[in-house]
Amino acid sequence: MKPQLVNLDYVLLDSFKIKEITAPYFTNSHHFHNDYELVLVLESTGKRVIGDRVENFKGGDMVFVGPNLPHAWFNDNEYYKQKEGLLARSIVTYFKKEWLENCVLALPGAEKLKKLLVNAVRGIKLEGKARERIASILINTGQSNGLKKSIDIFTVLYELSEAREYEMLTGISYVNSYNENEARRINEVYEYVLKNFTTQIKLEEVAAIANMSPNAFCRYFKTHTQKNFSYFINEVRIGHACKLLLKKDLSVSRVCFESGFQSMTNFNKFFKRFTGKSPNEYRKGIVSLE
Repeated sequence: MKPQLVNLDYVLLDSFKIKEITAPYFTNSHHFHNDYELVLVLESTGKRVIGDRVENFKGGDMVFVGPNLPHAWFNDNEYYKQKEGLLARSIVTYFKKEWLENCVLALPGAEKLKKLLVNAVRGIKLEGKARERIASILINTGQSNGLKKSIDIFTVLYELSEAREYEMLTGISYVNSYNENEARRINEVYEYVLKNFTTQIKLEEVAAIANMSPNAFCRYFKTHTQKNFSYFINEVRIGHACKLLLKKDLSVSRVCFESGFQSMTNFNKFFKRFTGKSPNEYRKGIVSLE
């Protein structure tokens, strides 16, 4: 799961840059860089990875990522098959680290923004009204130019700093231990798992992708991701199961097998371990919120 170090100097010629993405699927690899990044997913579904956190994403997902925090958005398998009508769309805003920390924070009244930037090293998932307001600004900013675009960006930073509904994503003890040279090997492993977790995954095959023995690969994975490889696979599978449980026409047993588990016993055990609920309890909780 090693991310790639990305140099954004070619992107951030100015203090910030807004990029709109429309593609059959997101093509970014698991990577990190030295600047701040705000990602708004407009359309598509899949798995989002921020540091040691793996979870589902969908349209409306908004995350603020700090410097050197590994991140990636991997679409669900149907997007890679380029099924008709499926598109991956997002708005990505890059903020140059030096500009934010040396210029913007020097402005009067920037205390809340400073706290936001400190928290961004763990990744922040935005929710509620603040997310809606920021999304609206970003969608309309694409039509702005010059000073109006700069004003929009400062409004986004203000809304971010004032947000009260958000979630910190990585564990408080998470540390990025990756370096640039290891990126390609582990990224191939990561992509393999996310495309094949619904089937049986053999440790020997994954270790071969990383060009390691199974034992060496397990140690390597645990050292750099701070979790066991088997834990990671089950984490991905349970996240997928949570999404499938939203579909009322799918039985729990079908959700189990379509998520990659070979038995209901294991499925129920790991579902309870990761969510604190049984699959049926989880589904009832969803229904009660509707």
